[in-house]
Amino acid sequence: MYAPSLLDPAAEELKLADVIGHGATGVAREARTLLGERFSSVTFMYVLMRAFEVEYNAARDASRWHEFHGGPYALSDADLEALLAPWLDR
Repeated sequence: MYAPSLLDPAAEELKLADVIGHGATGVAREARTLLGERFSSVTFMYVLMRAFEVEYNAARDASRWHEFHGGPYALSDADLEALLAPWLDR
């Protein structure tokens, strides 16, 4: 796990980036770009909570996005969009 001081700048950049109209998958891909090698399901959770005030349980569920890992519980792009819509459609 990375220290917040290493992740907060990426969360702030994500918050300021023009990604809201790009949906949750656009936000996730922008987070991947900003975090680089630090991008993981855990760091994605953290920046979602910091940048968009996503609740912990929703951020945890978002960390199951299919681009992190597969399996029967992986979220599709459509699932991710629906899950994060309450925070990203503000």
